[in-house]
Amino acid sequence: MEGQVDKKLTIIVPVYNEQALIASCLDSLINQTLDKNLYEIIVIDNNSSDLTNRIVTQKGVRIEKELRKGYVHAIRKGVEVSDTEFIAFTDADCRVPPNWAEKILSSFTISADIVGVGGKLSFYDVPPIVNNIFQLILYLNSAMPGNNMAVRREALAHMGGIDSHINLSVDYWLTLKLRKVGRIKVDRSLLVNTSARRLRKSFDSNLKYFINVISLSVSAKPLFYDFPDIRE
Repeated sequence: MEGQVDKKLTIIVPVYNEQALIASCLDSLINQTLDKNLYEIIVIDNNSSDLTNRIVTQKGVRIEKELRKGYVHAIRKGVEVSDTEFIAFTDADCRVPPNWAEKILSSFTISADIVGVGGKLSFYDVPPIVNNIFQLILYLNSAMPGNNMAVRREALAHMGGIDSHINLSVDYWLTLKLRKVGRIKVDRSLLVNTSARRLRKSFDSNLKYFINVISLSVSAKPLFYDFPDIRE
């Protein structure tokens, strides 16, 4: 159609029973400074049984189903059903800043060899001292966090896509793989607010995540696959 602008960025949001938080996440994604003709939001529903689907529909956001349970299957589905040059990922318990999508696209335009963009996280539901400690840990980490990252589709295809056998710590795996085909830009000013619910309620899954990080670095294989669904 004459005058139509091709979208450049797809934002993927995997969800499972997120009726309490999905609305605020989508509001932050809808109210971006980036021209709405340049990006789309796709929610991937991973078999929710609550009001998540209804809320997403009321927001006018596209929703797709992934019947296979698991975070990795949901984000793979998002890649499959989208067709833009760049793909960003965030989670239902996140609130992104108004310039998030715009900054992601700007980062990719710096150089054609930038294949991934990642930012940093801040918790909105813990005491400041806990958040400050977490920020220090993140400062030392150069990996892309799964709820604040974006990839170049061509690079993702070149590395064979996302491995469905890696669920927990798949964001770290993506970082390792993408670094073999290009550069990753970690923008510390690209800050996403997220919930600390998993940190508070599932020490076990956090420990397994970091064990996987070590295992993936050493042997390229994870030791753990599943992680629990933590809901407020």
